[in-house]
Amino acid sequence: MTMQLSWSKGLLVQGKNKIAVDCNADTSIVTHAHADHASFRPKGLLLGSKATFDLIGFTTKTKKSLDFGERFRIDDLTISLHNAGHILGSSQVLIEGDERIAITSDFKLQDSLILEGAKPLQCDKLVIETTYGLPQYSFPDRTSVYEKFASWAKKQLSMGKFLVLAGYAIGKAQELTAFSNKYLNIAPLVHEKIYQNNKIYEEHNIKLGPYYKLDHNLHDSDVLILPHSLCNAHLVQAISFSVGKKVASAKASGWPYLGFYDAVFPLSDHADFNQLLEYVKAAEPKQVFTMHGFAKEFAAHIRRRYGITARPLEKGQQSFLIEFD
Repeated sequence: MTMQLSWSKGLLVQGKNKIAVDCNADTSIVTHAHADHASFRPKGLLLGSKATFDLIGFTTKTKKSLDFGERFRIDDLTISLHNAGHILGSSQVLIEGDERIAITSDFKLQDSLILEGAKPLQCDKLVIETTYGLPQYSFPDRTSVYEKFASWAKKQLSMGKFLVLAGYAIGKAQELTAFSNKYLNIAPLVHEKIYQNNKIYEEHNIKLGPYYKLDHNLHDSDVLILPHSLCNAHLVQAISFSVGKKVASAKASGWPYLGFYDAVFPLSDHADFNQLLEYVKAAEPKQVFTMHGFAKEFAAHIRRRYGITARPLEKGQQSFLIEFD
């Protein structure tokens, strides 16, 4: 039986069974712990990685954690999760029946200081996130970014400045913690939420190095890591007043917009344009659906470059895999 793919507050895959990815159905899969994917409350069986459940704190009694590569059978379908390289526990989804459907969710192929990159899943149908689905979003080798970031940071420190580094509280902040230790040899201060997530990363054997919980102790380090959602020019000014030093601020992000920051370094947890192309080529799908970001543009590029049927799967609309059979 051909499986149908649709969007309704999240991704739905339906054959004899309805399986929801990052939304509700009788069987749901949560791909990772970021709020835009894990804000729903499951009503039935919930599948995900143990690390994802630990980060989210889901308490439902109907959850089942799967190891990467473990196969879970639901009637005529087999579901397995595979490393997405995005954040701790982030999962690609492979659904196997009469055909193989791979759903990348958010992913990256590059290794980072703390996580291995994703490996493409060979499939008949591919649903791929396209946050950076334009050619202009081509990120440098991650090691070279670390080195440039460290050179900038050391220069600021040599000038007697205090560093404020910003990134998502889950994922980027842990990479920044490891970066501060490995490249600057400084144990950073971290916001309370980051501190809690750091502990969960360490419980899953991710080595970050030492760090201090921020608690009226700004003089304990020369580096402070904050969630980017809390950072603004007024806060930086207040920190400068508190430490009695000028502050240099930087954000780790694939989006190159400075705002009030002094520097931005492209340490993205998403695949850039070239990684997206690499994934599609390696997966060898017959059909591709694109989601998020530049979905329409990347689908058009796939059609031109590889001659593969590709279209965006957009919110508020339905596209069915059966349409292309």
